[in-house]
Amino acid sequence: MKKLVVLFVIYFYFFILPLHSFTVHAQTDRETEKLKQIDNYILAEMKAAHIPGISLGIVKDKQIIHLKGYGHIDDSDKPVTAQTPFILGSTTKSFTAMAIMKLVEEGKVDLDAPIQTYLPTIKITNTKITVRNLLNQTSGISIAPNHKDDTWKIKNENIGRVFEYSNENYKLLGKIITSVTNKPYGEFITTNIFSPLEMKHSYTSQTLAKKNGLASGYRTWFGFNIANQLPYNNEDDLPAGFLISSAEDMAHYLIAHMNHGQYNNQTLISNSSIEEMHQPIVRAPIMGEDSYYGMGWFSMPINGISTIRHSGEVPNYHSTMIMMPNEKYGIIILANINNSILISGLIERIGEGVVDLLAGKQPATISSSTYYQTYMIMNGIIFIIIVLLFFHIKNIKKWNNRLANGKIVTFINPLMINIILPLSILTQLPKLLGFTWSFLFDFVPDVTSFIFSVSVILLLVGCFKLYMIAAYLTKKRKMDWLSQSNNS
Repeated sequence: MKKLVVLFVIYFYFFILPLHSFTVHAQTDRETEKLKQIDNYILAEMKAAHIPGISLGIVKDKQIIHLKGYGHIDDSDKPVTAQTPFILGSTTKSFTAMAIMKLVEEGKVDLDAPIQTYLPTIKITNTKITVRNLLNQTSGISIAPNHKDDTWKIKNENIGRVFEYSNENYKLLGKIITSVTNKPYGEFITTNIFSPLEMKHSYTSQTLAKKNGLASGYRTWFGFNIANQLPYNNEDDLPAGFLISSAEDMAHYLIAHMNHGQYNNQTLISNSSIEEMHQPIVRAPIMGEDSYYGMGWFSMPINGISTIRHSGEVPNYHSTMIMMPNEKYGIIILANINNSILISGLIERIGEGVVDLLAGKQPATISSSTYYQTYMIMNGIIFIIIVLLFFHIKNIKKWNNRLANGKIVTFINPLMINIILPLSILTQLPKLLGFTWSFLFDFVPDVTSFIFSVSVILLLVGCFKLYMIAAYLTKKRKMDWLSQSNNS
């Protein structure tokens, strides 16, 4: 018997243990190689997309396996680190959803209760909208009223059925959190999420974040990155898109989501609440045909890989947060630039490329010419329009001469080019795009400013021409009257 034990010990130490050690080392080497590929990939894509700074965090299971900063946080070339704070944008929404689920577990909120239960003064006459509808973006709410005294416009047929992404849903959830807890939203998030997750570089105030190294945000103007420190201190907007965090802190947050609501043996919310948050509830075609939404998260495939994700953007920052449930990876990418024409999509492609690399696939790359070609074409069109506008204004004198000759086309052209066209653009363009002028100025500042300015100039020229036409007609009537008087 003793000989058998000795033989087993010898076999274990000389055969089993070395084989296990070899397997672990091989897996570690593969992981290390993946992370090197990711670093090289991000640096190359940042250069191609002209992104000033990115911060990356990757977790696997319960562990952070990679934290890295790339590029600079401002014009002084101060380097980005994993602790650099960035404004999250709509990635904030999952924090708001988690806070609501925590209150549900405490018995303070009922997901299926009408929202008037917690916000009795809100002027929404429809009592069918529930807390769950707000979380799932199925409330029928698209935009808030223009004035505080106005009632909300609700698409009743969409309640509980149709996905319609709106920040207003999560602003209302923030108000519910404040109403139920008698604490400001920011204080509740700090106490119940940031603190237990040891998120030491996360903030609910832009002012405080600036004192602690907030990355400068950039916006792209006609292909040039311009630093723009825009103020975001509106408490009402905070629950929908203005929490501030770092890649390291967001990695802690991802661990809690991927570890049944736990972080470092501390439970934030139960596993059942986490599972409910990650359920695909309603089709969300804005992210693709196979995209679904539920409680602050989109569920959708990336190149055949199942993911749970959410992105966020404000005018000068962009974030993307992705979980790969089958592969057990979590990814957070924070960038200090945005522009919805091109940059936003390129940052999303970088996130998808990281997913591909972690899954052992070849990522799509951004062509180094994409950026230049896009802005060369756009700036070329803008230049042509400026030249045409210059000659249009320069030819006012010729137009006036034609007017003096009484040509009827002279009367019609101003109405088409200088009145109807600019008025149509100024009043209808945002509606056609589904946005407001304010949103377009924030997220596409260069093109929006140009289109708006050209429209105003055309309209001013049109008003001048109408004045000239009125003066001509007045003069002509007077001359006709004088002529008739002389003849009589």
